[in-house]
Amino acid sequence: MTGHDRTAEWTAVGLYDPAAPNAVERLALLSWTVDHGETVEQMLAACAEGQLNSLVGDLSLRPGPRLTPREMAVLVGIDLQLLSDVRRASGLPVVAPDTAGLTDDDRRMLELFHLADSFFSRDELLRLATVMGSSLRRVADAAGEMFLRDVEAPLKASGPMFELEMAKANLAAIELARAATGVFAPMFLAHLEVSTQRTRDARRNSEDYDTMPLAIGFVDLSGFTEHTGGLSPVALRDLIGDFESRANAIVGDHDGRVVKMIGDEVMFSAVSSPAACSIALALTAAAPEGTTARGGLAFGAVIASGGDLYGPIVNLASRIADIAVPGEVLVNQAIADSVPGRVFEPAGRRQLKGFNDPVRLWTLTS
Repeated sequence: MTGHDRTAEWTAVGLYDPAAPNAVERLALLSWTVDHGETVEQMLAACAEGQLNSLVGDLSLRPGPRLTPREMAVLVGIDLQLLSDVRRASGLPVVAPDTAGLTDDDRRMLELFHLADSFFSRDELLRLATVMGSSLRRVADAAGEMFLRDVEAPLKASGPMFELEMAKANLAAIELARAATGVFAPMFLAHLEVSTQRTRDARRNSEDYDTMPLAIGFVDLSGFTEHTGGLSPVALRDLIGDFESRANAIVGDHDGRVVKMIGDEVMFSAVSSPAACSIALALTAAAPEGTTARGGLAFGAVIASGGDLYGPIVNLASRIADIAVPGEVLVNQAIADSVPGRVFEPAGRRQLKGFNDPVRLWTLTS
């Protein structure tokens, strides 16, 4: 079809108005979109959503023909129920058995889950899918936020923006994102190596597969609400990002692991009590300007499941942190007894929520 014929068709279906102020820019976008193989039907659907300049990038994210879950199950040799369970556990939208929606990327992923199903219990496999889905959802959200802040916002702020410019930026970002998936495998294997060694170190003298001994710490920012009440959204985002970056670096520097960030609080673990003490002191000293930090540490048997840690010792560390005053790190008896190189001052017996008996605590001073 010639360019003239295409223009007439686009005008007839409402994609193009030759009298519109942006007619030249819209024609360039439509021509570029068609050159990438997209159809009029696809352009109409994208236009209805106000996303015409995102169409090429969107379709490049997960390219190729779409199969139904039933067709994919036959192709991979996987049980249809497992296919559905893996997607649901991963937090992905449900696709009806006979609705086309799965790509070749899904096939490769499902082949690995099918293989793993012969090695691991179904419960553990789906638990892993849940952890992976939750973690990768956060990665995806962060990638999208990065594009909006560092690409789209500057383009719009620089002056009048052509639709084609944004479309090309969208496509470039998607192509970069697809290439960036190559970092996941080496990063995962590096983390797996470290995690395996830490687990072995923690369980060195234990045959208990239900729990393992670890030092658990919580450090949060005191006065956070008051300090951040007057901050702009950008300043608040930067403050939280700065604290999270410092926490990850400090915990990693002392051979610990960040279990999770909970708003302005970091939960971490360490194989040894001395390492946990170093981490807690460094974190409290690294509180962002305008805030102070406080922490709580406890050592004992914890339950590891789904990449998280649970049990009375975890609850104890959290409760200890809750009652610490700004700038203070409180620890349980097990920590104080196992770190002879540190100075601890008696903090008395405290009645903690959820614990029947008062708990003897110590203040880690240096």
